[in-house]
Amino acid sequence: MDNNVKYLTLSIIGLIVIVAGYVLLIQSAPQGPVAQSYVSNLTIINSNGSNINGVFVINGVVQNNNPFNITVINLNASGYNSTGKLVDTGDGFTTTTPIVAGGTGNFTISLYDPQMQVKTYVAQVEDASK
Repeated sequence: MDNNVKYLTLSIIGLIVIVAGYVLLIQSAPQGPVAQSYVSNLTIINSNGSNINGVFVINGVVQNNNPFNITVINLNASGYNSTGKLVDTGDGFTTTTPIVAGGTGNFTISLYDPQMQVKTYVAQVEDASK
């Protein structure tokens, strides 16, 4: 076997080993359900909203029911008028960091509402980081 064929063979074997290692790494990395379990253990325990000069401001408290600290919680909200039509959406983060296991954190979400139409809203935890 000449040197070019040996080099090509070793290169192909090396590439196969690298790809196999990458596939194993990807399969062992935490995927969506692990991150989703962070979110499912976060509960909005209190919130209220009011219109302040054309901005509907939602203030609330979220509780960390995970057995570990959470560093960042991203929340979102949708505001609706009296007929249920969407007026605006917005998002925000907890102002307390980290939120210890069993602890709570405050959040604020602002919705643009210059005509003061928002009558109801739905706020929810969107994402979280450990």
